[in-house]
Amino acid sequence: MKRMLFLWMLAMLTLQPVSAQNPAGLTLQIIPTEYSSRISPDASISFSTHGHFHVLLTNTSTTPLRFFEEWNSWGESALSFEITYPNGQTVRSQKRPQLLREKNAPTTITVEPGGFYVLDVTFTPTEWQLSPRLEKKFGKSMRCRMRAIYAIEPSEDARKEDTWTGTVSSSERVYTIWP
Repeated sequence: MKRMLFLWMLAMLTLQPVSAQNPAGLTLQIIPTEYSSRISPDASISFSTHGHFHVLLTNTSTTPLRFFEEWNSWGESALSFEITYPNGQTVRSQKRPQLLREKNAPTTITVEPGGFYVLDVTFTPTEWQLSPRLEKKFGKSMRCRMRAIYAIEPSEDARKEDTWTGTVSSSERVYTIWP
């Protein structure tokens, strides 16, 4: 009887819809500039040849989701990175706030179910706090562990604009970063 109950519970857990297993309704993924190969076992992010890499925010829910756009103060610091360097030091890198703005409004973008929002990342030190491109030990390249985090805190403006709030993160992976 216990075995039957266990098998029934296991079946119920595996039959849950995807949205129940991912309550945020989102996935976040770092898209490196180069994937691992026979030459390099790590995915790579190369700024010398590409200037940027992408982070992909995918709507896995069954309803459209709204997000603050990156250009405004509501969305500019939504994306951050947790980076662990070879010496064990972990830092959180995010965009620097733009203090001088001629215009600022809580504009949003809508991502349909199954759709995605592509975020460009340059890690330019003047634009990003604690940019890995500032590391003095960099040399030609640097291996580090990194994960992306996308977070919007609940606020009155988020409620008024009916935007998604919460936190979602990518899985942590090892990357080789080339300045």
